[in-house]
Amino acid sequence: MEQIIRFDTKSRIAYGMIKNAIADGRYLPGEKIGISQIARELSTSDIPVREAMQRLEAEGLLEYTPHVGFRVTRPDFGHYVQMFEVRQLLESEAAKRAATRISASALAELKRLHSEMAVAMQEGAMQAFSQLNRQFHAVLFEASDNPVLVREIEHVGSIYPRTHAIFVMFPQRTQSAMREHAVIIRCLERRDAAAAKRAYLAHMAAGYRMLLKYRGETTGQTWPAGTNDPAVVPGGYDDVIG
Repeated sequence: MEQIIRFDTKSRIAYGMIKNAIADGRYLPGEKIGISQIARELSTSDIPVREAMQRLEAEGLLEYTPHVGFRVTRPDFGHYVQMFEVRQLLESEAAKRAATRISASALAELKRLHSEMAVAMQEGAMQAFSQLNRQFHAVLFEASDNPVLVREIEHVGSIYPRTHAIFVMFPQRTQSAMREHAVIIRCLERRDAAAAKRAYLAHMAAGYRMLLKYRGETTGQTWPAGTNDPAVVPGGYDDVIG
């Protein structure tokens, strides 16, 4: 029994490590992930790592090919569209609520993370930038003071955790993201809930359009057939804060 529990714990650790690495862009789409390499990093056997990878395969983050091994799956843009629509609803509502509920300490933490992201951007440390970006959004969501909403956001994020890896794939996205974060912070400082929601929607739309541009360059298709573009912010980004 003790050995089973130990394997289960190591499998969960491996699962979390690999999933976070995919989310942060340390493992990019199409990249092979070796079981033995992860096992060495965690000082464990191959068995719990293989179990973790099989779980990630079931979630659609990894794919297994005989005689090749596990690779990070490439984005399914049709699925991403659906996830984006759900994220828009949940995350923009969290930003709206945060504007009237955020504490002084949480606002200070957002500013601190924003400053650290600026340093990471200047140093070209994209993985660090991605990790800080995840923390920035987590603090913002927590400031909504709605644990149920935060839990649903985390659940959706766990299904498709690649979002923050955009900065590793597209380093040029960092400068515009920093400007968008600055606008969000100003909206929070002003306690302007409507503007905070618009600013957050604009932030999401900008990142989404970057992915669409990438899709167009690599496949010649700018939009999945049969869908509508959800990445539209009425009035445009310049009208976010008036």
